[in-house]
Amino acid sequence: MANQGRIVSTWQLTTIMINSMIGVGILSLPRTVSTTLHETGWLGPLIGGFIAALPIMAILYLSKEYPGLTLVEYSPLVLGGKGSRKWGRILSYPWMFLFVSFQFLNAGMVVRGFGEVVVTAVLLETPLEAIIITLILIVLYLCMHEIEVVVRINELLFPIMLIPVFLIPYVSLVSADWNNLLPVRVDSWKDALKTGIGTFQLYTGFELLLIFCGLSMQGAKIGLATWFGLVFTIISYVLTAVAGIVVFGYEELQRMIWPTLELVKTAQRTGWLLERLESAFLAIWVSSVFTTLGNMYYSTVYSIRIWFHKGIWFQRITAILLAVLLYFVTLLPQNIVQFFSFAKHLTHYGYPATIIMPIFLAMIHWLKKQTADEPSDRKKGGT
Repeated sequence: MANQGRIVSTWQLTTIMINSMIGVGILSLPRTVSTTLHETGWLGPLIGGFIAALPIMAILYLSKEYPGLTLVEYSPLVLGGKGSRKWGRILSYPWMFLFVSFQFLNAGMVVRGFGEVVVTAVLLETPLEAIIITLILIVLYLCMHEIEVVVRINELLFPIMLIPVFLIPYVSLVSADWNNLLPVRVDSWKDALKTGIGTFQLYTGFELLLIFCGLSMQGAKIGLATWFGLVFTIISYVLTAVAGIVVFGYEELQRMIWPTLELVKTAQRTGWLLERLESAFLAIWVSSVFTTLGNMYYSTVYSIRIWFHKGIWFQRITAILLAVLLYFVTLLPQNIVQFFSFAKHLTHYGYPATIIMPIFLAMIHWLKKQTADEPSDRKKGGT
């Protein structure tokens, strides 16, 4: 069974791209990027964005060469060719396992991260397990439908997600001390590159283009949607990092778990009507977390469905079974320190799935294409 048709428009692909990348990680962004780079921490997400651009170029190349096909469908063709699809399918197993397992584990950490934010900042008496189960059940319901529902939800919730993205920089202007950005110099480009690589985890989600590009409508401007989504995300992350540094300074940021949430609290001094603006902020931010989690978990289940050539009932049963496992995965870190450590190790595990795999497949296809063109050129020269 092939995918469900080319239903994703240019705008919808843009919203999926942005919603998949911007999630829980932005809440701790100012602290993580300023740990080593201090005043120039805003360089971290900038470098991370340029790193993400490399595999994105490979993904766009593959989507152009295999229009209407997802990663699951064209990876056997790339690795095996039309005459040896069986071997191509066998060679694809490790890559498919990497992709599916990374999306699954990443979804688990998104759930746990959001749960930690809620129980430490708003619902102090609510058990962490209750938050996790609620979020998993909502996403599980999403998996009971075809992928068109996921696309529509991303398009619907995207404007809501824009509110906190633009609210954070506005709030920071009230209490900003621009001297906190000085001096503007990089003492060690090695540290800058290291921070950029570490910040790369914030951009994970772009690899879902391996699935959604294959579902794009004929004539959709995939390149425009992709690059606009990446630039928008880079700007959002850089502005958030700058806001955290100018308001608190890099030294104070190291004492905060969720500095972006603390930024929102500073708005109370500006005369806003809400007494606890961070509660409203998190209420809105649920939409961003939901789309990030939904895209990752749905892509996991949908990829398995396509791989085994099954229908919607297979997807529903798989989603339910994996949801039970997902719950236990989210509870693996015993505390928030272990959670950040687990997330860091998960980033390293994700490098093959997010960077190496698309670049590797693109290079294999390009080399095969070159070798296929050589005999035809020689034949023309001989005639």
